[in-house]
Formats: sequence, structure tokens, C-alpha cells
Amino acid sequence: MIVMPANSTGWFWHSLARETGRIGHLYSPRAQTGPFPWFPYALDNGAFSCWTPKTNAFDDEKWASVEDAWNRLIVWAECAPLKARWAIVPDVPGNAERTFERWERFAPGLTRIPRALAVQDGMTPADVAKLRIQPEVIAVGGSTEWKWENVAVWAARYPRVHLLRCNSPAKLYELESMGVESCDGTGWLRGDKKQTSGLEEWARSRAQPITSPLWPYTCKAPRVKEQESFA
Repeated sequence: MIVMPANSTGWFWHSLARETGRIGHLYSPRAQTGPFPWFPYALDNGAFSCWTPKTNAFDDEKWASVEDAWNRLIVWAECAPLKARWAIVPDVPGNAERTFERWERFAPGLTRIPRALAVQDGMTPADVAKLRIQPEVIAVGGSTEWKWENVAVWAARYPRVHLLRCNSPAKLYELESMGVESCDGTGWLRGDKKQTSGLEEWARSRAQPITSPLWPYTCKAPRVKEQESFA
């Protein structure tokens, strides 16, 4: 499993990613950088920033500006030498009906990157099976309670499942045992040493160091001039 501390590019994460092979990126619109060969990455759509969980209200006016940034993020990833693992098709957090509507609108245009559906409260695998275009990845979102109650159901049904918003080191072992492919979170970056050390301990527990050639991103040795010979 891979953990994607959202938009995090500090030296600690670069080192941990290369030493364990268990850290990646979930890029939000306007936050893309790199990409780097030791950071497998995926693309968020920015819809969560338009949602107020307490009232379950979605700001459509704010989304209008986020949508343009999302389109730019997709173009950036399509042109990048390292391809994204998947992209979350625009959704409406907390609203299953509107999320399905947005899937029908945006999914057909996303053809060069695997499509992830952000499933919401009330959705079932049977509902998703009815979609004209099937998602390659299920991103389990929605309310916190519903998400944790249902992630095992989605993991049992789909081979590629990502859990949105996970910041608990103990939960990482649980998700991995379910066969969840990846998860993300911003809580790893908020200065809680127990969270950060817990994530590092998990990552090193089954480390698979990155050993593939990294020459485009590392210092090159000075070129040695060949010795001249004289006849």
C-alpha cells in the first residue's frame, strides 16, 4: 500500500519515499510539482475545498474557479514524463446523486489517465455497476463515519481502492490487510510527531527501497576526459 501525504514535497518525504517505496503524492489543483520517479502520484480534483461538511453544502461558485485549475492539472499530468496512477473525476462530496451526474459529464473526457470515482454516502457497488463508463479506481470518500464503515465493502468488490482522508497510523495496517491500494491525508503534515513517526514506522515495516535508475534527478559524476595519445 502507498500513503500519499497530500501535496507534501519536503526533504523528509523525499527520503522516506526513496528508502521505503511506500510514499506517494496526491496533487490538488495548483499544487502540482515534479513529478519525481520515487513518488507515485495521483490527482485530486479540488472539490473537497468547496464542501462544508457540517452543513453538507457545496459551493458551486467556488467550484467554477477550481474546475479551470483541475483542467490545467490534467493537462500537466498528461504531458509529464511520469504518468499519474489515476485522477478523481469531479464529484460533489456528500451528495451521491450529483456525483453520479458529474461522473456522466466529466468521465468521457478523461481518457489518458485512469478514472477514479469518489463514492459518497449511500452509494453501493450495485449502483456503480450501472454506470455507462466504469471507473478503474474507487476512491472511498463521503462522511467520516460512512467511509470507515464501508471501505471494506469496496475493497472486497474492486481490485483498486483508495481511501480519502486517513491520518491514523493504526488504520494503515488495517487498510493494508483489506487490500486497499493507497490512501491520503493532510494530518501527517500538521506537526503531530506521533502521527509522523507512526507513518514512518509503518512505511519501514515493509520497505521496498527505490533502486531503479534515478540519473535524471541526481548529481552526475564529472566526465573524465580521455587521455590523448600521440603517434
